[in-house]
Amino acid sequence: MVGAGSCQRSAISRIKSLGYEAIAADYNEWTEAKELADYMVLADAFSPEDILRCAEEYRVDGVMTSGTDQPVLSVTLTANKLGIPSFLSDETALLVTNKKHMKAKFKEKGIPTADFRIVGRGFSDSELGGMIPPFVIKPLDSQGQRGIFKVQTIEEVSIKLDSVLKHSRSSEILVEEFYKNDEITISGWVDSGRVHILTITDRVTFSPDEHIGVCTSHENPTKHIEKHGAELKELTKKICKDFGIYEGPIYFQFLIGDEGIKVNEIACRLGGAYEDMTIPYATGADVLRMNIEGCLDRDYDKGDLKNALEAEGSRPFSTRLFFCGEGKVQYMTPLEDLRKLPYILDAGYNIHIGDLLPPIENASQRAGYVIVKGATRQEVEDNLSDLRGKMKVLDNDGNNLIRTL
Repeated sequence: MVGAGSCQRSAISRIKSLGYEAIAADYNEWTEAKELADYMVLADAFSPEDILRCAEEYRVDGVMTSGTDQPVLSVTLTANKLGIPSFLSDETALLVTNKKHMKAKFKEKGIPTADFRIVGRGFSDSELGGMIPPFVIKPLDSQGQRGIFKVQTIEEVSIKLDSVLKHSRSSEILVEEFYKNDEITISGWVDSGRVHILTITDRVTFSPDEHIGVCTSHENPTKHIEKHGAELKELTKKICKDFGIYEGPIYFQFLIGDEGIKVNEIACRLGGAYEDMTIPYATGADVLRMNIEGCLDRDYDKGDLKNALEAEGSRPFSTRLFFCGEGKVQYMTPLEDLRKLPYILDAGYNIHIGDLLPPIENASQRAGYVIVKGATRQEVEDNLSDLRGKMKVLDNDGNNLIRTL
């Protein structure tokens, strides 16, 4: 398992429950999922060389990641080098993990996306000629909304450039025109070139002027399903064909605004918002099992996929990725109490009693998650309302620190 943080926790547990040994590779001496693995190794998930070395040392039968973008390249290069099962080619893995190559492919194939440029230190104003501010600036090869800023002028691009590069292994950054939008996420599975679109969710975020791109919830199904569902599905299929995605998980992000649908970015992995739980609940497709077994056997069992509900008929849910304000944690509603509620699919905390919580800066500071279900979207909303009266993270003064539930 490449990476051993919260996004890999469920996958490592599932690997072991299926009867396999799990090796957790992460550059941190200790991360929360390492303790679940049979073996723990120090290795940079972003380094194909590190991951190949570990894979060879342990003579692995499969290599995978889950819930995180950048390690997909390390996973793919390692698997293809060793001749073990891989969902992607090396070329496709680079396209879906590096925004410079990704955006160039969008442009080449006529896939709608925000106008963009790639610039480095000392760029001239003319390199952004023709672009209309405000701009969004991003690292080419990062994740978790790190190093992403909304700026109003070319001068601000220059001022913030080094702050973006701190989160990158590249010497260049992506500059895009800001497109006012609702965000949509498509999760699915590609089976020998056939695209199964399992969920189409609203990806709700903080205000772009506050923390751009930082997600606070996924709402299934999207409120745009009737008007834009067919177009989103066709565009997803085109992307898979144009990028050479013929097998495995997909996680695509779209923007819907006054100019229609634009593609934000794409990834070939299970989502990091607990899709390994929500997709089986909503559709019946056990995507985590398929991901694990597909990394071990090219002829893995895809039986669940044949009978899975697709997006329009999937069961409603809300995944709340909640954040807390600044303060010292004195009390948290026990998880066992939350999980006893009939409308809770699952819940978890990333914080502990006694923690001093800092200001919110990026998605890595999520305080936890809670997944709420219901027979209808209205029932999900009613259940969320009930939950808000029951779930608390309190400081020493009895103030509830939860901000985004």
